[in-house]
Amino acid sequence: MKLSSEEVNSIALESRLLLNEAELAGAVRYINNFLDMLDRFKELDLKDVEPFSFAEALECPLRDDTVIAFPDNEAILHESEHVDGSYFKVPRIMEE
Repeated sequence: MKLSSEEVNSIALESRLLLNEAELAGAVRYINNFLDMLDRFKELDLKDVEPFSFAEALECPLRDDTVIAFPDNEAILHESEHVDGSYFKVPRIMEE
C-alpha cells in the first residue's frame, strides 16, 4: 500500500501541519518506506507462534507500581536554575 502526495498532504492538514514541497516529498518517501517495511511482515509464517500477552502470563515481568516520595525536594528546587517557587519552569520548544 502506498500513499500519494495528496493523501499525505491531507493527513498533514488534518494534523494542522503545513508542509512545503520538499517536506511533503520527504514525508511521502518516509511513510511509504515504512509501509513497505510493514508489508514484509505479511511474508512471515506465524501459524505456530503463540501470541504474547502480559495479561495471560502467570508471572508479570513488570514491577509493581508504587508511589515513592522523593527524599529531598528542597535540595532539587534550590539547585535548579529553572525554578519558580515550588514549580519547574519548562522552556518553550515550539513557536506559536
